[in-house]
Amino acid sequence: MAVAGATMVVLGFFLPWLDGTAEFAARDFSGFDLARLVRNFEIVASSPSEAGRDKLTAVVLYAMPALAINGAALALVPAVRRKAAAIALGIGAVYALVILTAVAALSAIPWTDLDGVLGAPMSGFFVSVAGGVALATSALLTFRRARF
Repeated sequence: MAVAGATMVVLGFFLPWLDGTAEFAARDFSGFDLARLVRNFEIVASSPSEAGRDKLTAVVLYAMPALAINGAALALVPAVRRKAAAIALGIGAVYALVILTAVAALSAIPWTDLDGVLGAPMSGFFVSVAGGVALATSALLTFRRARF
């Protein structure tokens, strides 16, 4: 289940997450697209602090599939203690679900600048959510089987 969850998070990251609106109505945005756009804002940032914030935001988005893969890989290695694998899976699941919740909230809240650009969630968003839930379920099952 851990591998399936990580696979869904990674595939969902590259599938469309959000539909574009207004000027971007003919475009959709995947997690990868959002991270790349944020990273590109660094080039036009007016101050070093804005550039640093944009770079950090891009890294936060890029880390989502990496943490999911890390948790699944640790769950597959027999030498890794089950408790450690469960913690890694849990971190990957919580991280993915928090990122997805934040993206959904930022695209839906009217006082952000993103509500005029990002629209409704799309297939990749839901695939990533399902992957996060699968990772969380795998973490709970692995933790339950861990010997203390």
